[in-house]
Amino acid sequence: MAWDELRGSYDTVARRYEERFLGELETKPRDRELLEAFAASAADPVVEVGCGPGQIGSFARQRGRRVFGLDLSSEMARLAGRRLDAALVADMRSLPIATSTVGALVAFYSLIHVPRADLGAVLTEFHRVLRPGGRVLFSAHEGVGEIQLDEFIGEPVRVAATFFGLDELTTATGAAGLRVAFAERRNPYPTESETVRLYVEATKPAAG
Repeated sequence: MAWDELRGSYDTVARRYEERFLGELETKPRDRELLEAFAASAADPVVEVGCGPGQIGSFARQRGRRVFGLDLSSEMARLAGRRLDAALVADMRSLPIATSTVGALVAFYSLIHVPRADLGAVLTEFHRVLRPGGRVLFSAHEGVGEIQLDEFIGEPVRVAATFFGLDELTTATGAAGLRVAFAERRNPYPTESETVRLYVEATKPAAG
């Protein structure tokens, strides 16, 4: 699998990715609805994990949140820095963030870019950096197994991805110490690839 090539692959396609997905929320009403509610209830700072060019975090920032982006790709982080309060290069399995300092996390379609065996480590990192009472909202593609593409957005690069089940995600979220608030599936919109979308929102329990 091409996990080790993801950073370079996304550096290569960053500009094309930005052109293709910058306005994606315009055709995704459920995503907008979830992000509206998330932005209204989240506390600052908000960290977007796997921010890409920053289109998701920018949506929350335009609604009054202070948003910082993290991405494995330096070119993606550079593009996101134009739209967010700041953006850094980072691996979601080891976040460069102090424990219990983040008000909320959002990760739209970025968890697919870790091997299934690393899902628990990522969610444990989410739990670690969130303040008690902090929220996380993430999405993924439904399916079984892992795939590798040898072409992505018209470029000859290798990209690996993992498909998940909703029960799998909620179980892993709970095992990481987060309390699931809701979990749902939706069918793809006509503008999307033909995979069911999965959403999970969870909170870090307040110290008791």
